[in-house]
Amino acid sequence: MKKSLLALAVLGTLAGVASAQSSVTIYGRVDESFAKPMVSKDKQIADNGTVGGSRLGFKGTEDLGNGLSAVFRFEHGFNPDTGTAAATQFWNRYSMVGLSHAKFGTLSLGRQENGAWDVISSFDPFGGETVGELRDIGSALRIANWNTGTPFNNTLDVRRWDNSVRYDVGYQGFKGSVSVAEATAQNKPVAAGGSYTAGPLYVGVGYEKISPQNGKLWIVGGAYDFGMAKLYANYAGGTTGGTTSTGDRDVKGFLVGATAPYGALLFKAGYAQSKVDWVAGAQTYKKASAGVDYNLSKRTKLYADYARIGGDIAANSLADDNRNGYDVGIRHSF
Repeated sequence: MKKSLLALAVLGTLAGVASAQSSVTIYGRVDESFAKPMVSKDKQIADNGTVGGSRLGFKGTEDLGNGLSAVFRFEHGFNPDTGTAAATQFWNRYSMVGLSHAKFGTLSLGRQENGAWDVISSFDPFGGETVGELRDIGSALRIANWNTGTPFNNTLDVRRWDNSVRYDVGYQGFKGSVSVAEATAQNKPVAAGGSYTAGPLYVGVGYEKISPQNGKLWIVGGAYDFGMAKLYANYAGGTTGGTTSTGDRDVKGFLVGATAPYGALLFKAGYAQSKVDWVAGAQTYKKASAGVDYNLSKRTKLYADYARIGGDIAANSLADDNRNGYDVGIRHSF
């Protein structure tokens, strides 16, 4: 009997050691709203204010000793209003594995965000989400006309890269990342980003080369948290690449915004603009947004947002008739 109890105690100890050396986390988000998208007459139940953001993910680490760990992450995007996948790729948001060292950083391979994305996504007071998102205009740089009826994903930036290698390193308040992806005849993807955080201050710079015929994007920006309000601003520029009849064209844009907490409420507002110098003349895309979050808990919140687009919109077009968008929704993270 004593030997059996001793054996159980030893096994329990070993199991505890094993679980401490390896960990797997299941996480995700479910986000639904009643929304009216911009450039649309439809009023609908939508995922994340029509932008998309519900997800299910798995990530984990295994301690290999001497400060070295194996890491992995898989993340699937889905539409909770219909139960369908958000893209044809099942693991469309993340699919990577790599090695991480406590001193020398992390090397990862697979489908993942490019090395500049952490900086590009840092300046939008709406976090790139809901109908109010601003980064696709002022940070990732919108290059397609609003009249196309597809107000998102027409940006100079390409957020996620297949067949990519990424290296991340950090030291005190400094963070840096660089990534490369499989090259084609027209694309030779490379990106890099760097940032510094000191208390309430954040500054970042990024560079990306991914668009057809080596189109480029660069960005510089900062944020400062005053406590009663947090301010954001960035300036970005680049070129479209030269595969179209319009040739290689300059693009530039900016974003300014602010958030202000008040109890369980968080007020958000901002403005973004991008401008493309096409052969036929410059086209400017503008967007202003305002919204509020109400935090029911650390993981659940209600939100309401309003946005309006402007700039070079053809008269009597779908975009001209539907410049406003709004959403009222709920988000739960786990």
